[in-house]
This record gives sequence, structure tokens and C-alpha cells, in this order.
Amino acid sequence: MSYFKTIPTSSSSILAVLVIASVGLLGACELGGSFTDPYEPNDSISEAYPIDLGESYTAFISENDADFFEFRTEHGSKTFDELEISVTDVGSDLYIGIVVFDSNREIIHQNTSRTKGANLTSTLRDLQSDGPYYVRFSGTWGNDWVVDGIGDYRNTGRYTFRVRNLNANDAFAGNHSIDDAHPIDTGQTYNGVLVSNLEADYYSFTPSSDNMALVISEAGTDLMIGAALYGPDRQLLGKQQASTGGGLLNINLTNMDTSVTYYLRFSGTWGHDYNVDGTGDYRSRGPYAFSVQDVD
Repeated sequence: MSYFKTIPTSSSSILAVLVIASVGLLGACELGGSFTDPYEPNDSISEAYPIDLGESYTAFISENDADFFEFRTEHGSKTFDELEISVTDVGSDLYIGIVVFDSNREIIHQNTSRTKGANLTSTLRDLQSDGPYYVRFSGTWGNDWVVDGIGDYRNTGRYTFRVRNLNANDAFAGNHSIDDAHPIDTGQTYNGVLVSNLEADYYSFTPSSDNMALVISEAGTDLMIGAALYGPDRQLLGKQQASTGGGLLNINLTNMDTSVTYYLRFSGTWGHDYNVDGTGDYRSRGPYAFSVQDVD
């Protein structure tokens, strides 16, 4: 293909060609070269473009632009899980910024690249509701994150992003309230995970003897696990917590009634209240293993 063409040599003709060429280049810059953003107009949260988890999308941030997208999680409304937002193939002049809003349009997460053209990844662990949520992308650097995006635009460029659920939960989710406690058998070991700092896991069991032990045999290095026991009337009977991350517990459960149901609650806690709903005592997260055993 030839990039050269014979043109008339008059000054007016030359000027006309230069003007046409300049307009063409300007239009290409505004559209990201040959790329036309297929998701516009999505410049406000009310215009957010709905996306599917796990799919990749390529868009373009132009001057004074922000792109809004809407998504829902794949886990249930009572379940915590990990969600990842990754941005790749970022334009060489673009500082990409991410903001996430909940269904009330309140900011719950923000992240921004510190290098032009750099990729960016955010992981969210506190999304218990299934949404909708909104993610906003803009070319920003250390400015205000308001819902309409005014004031935080700095640069332009193309980018590709994906929102995906990491399926980090255990087999018992969502057992995050005493009403949703997962039934267990005594004498067996169970592996759970506290995905979020805001999470508590509940289990129910019927004692096989009047003298038993709760044994936490494994805990993640970042998890200062706390355990609480509740009676059939859901009143707190006892509590104990590890003093270090990865600390283990062996707790005697005495005078148990083998005809009723008891409840266990695990959370990442240290020195806070063990209310039956767990309010206020979350501090850490990670995997754990436990069993309720007969004591000879």
C-alpha cells in the first residue's frame, strides 16, 4: 500500500490537504486510533454498561472521560468471596484508576496505578451481597473519587479489563449467621476459610458425650482465630482466641447435654465482643481446620 499520492501543487490545494489530514488525526486520537469504544455512553453511574464476570472488555478513556460498568457477583447474597478486577494492555500514556461502588453508590474500594501504561489489579473480599456493584475506570492520579468522576481526569488511553470471582470460599458458605449454621458430626475434621475480615463461620452439632474438646488443628499464618460456643438457647457459653497469627486452640467442652444442639462460631478476632451475630470482633482472615472430639 502506498502512503504517497500526487496532488496539485497550488498553495490552496496543499493547505486543504493538510487541514483534512489534521482533522483525521484528531479524530483517530479521540477514538483511540482505529478503536471505537463500543460501551459509550457510559460516563456516569446511571449509564453503567452491564458486564459478565470472567469476560474481557476493551475500552478507551478519552479526554474528561470516565467509564462505568455494572456487575453482579456469582456467589449468593449470604456468602463472602474474593473478586478480582484486573486491568491489562494499558495505554502508554494512561495512569489507570479503579473505583468500586456498592448498590447504594457508596465507594467501597479505590486503587490507582503509579506508572503510565502499568497494569493494575484489585482484590475485593467484603462483597457479601450479590450486587449490583459498579466499577469506574478513569485516567487519574491522586485526585478526588466522586461518584460522577468530576475532577480526577488526567490522561487518556486504551485498556482491557476483566472482573472475575475467584471462588475462594469453602464448602460450607454461606454459614455466616447462627441461623445458617452448617451441621457437623463429632469426631470428624472440617476445613473452612474466613475469606473476609468481616466474616464469621457458624456450625451446629449434637454432642456425642458430656465431655468433649474443640480442637483447631490448623490456622493460616495471618489468622488469629477466635472460637465461641453457644447453647441451644443461643446464649454464649464460652470463648477463646489465639494470641498470634497461625495459633492453634484446644478447648474443653464440659457438662454437655447430648440431647440438644450447640453452635460454634469462628472469626478472625482478638480481644473483642463475641455477640451472637458477631458484630465488632473481626480482625483477620485465612484458612483453618477443626474438629469436635470425645475426651476419654
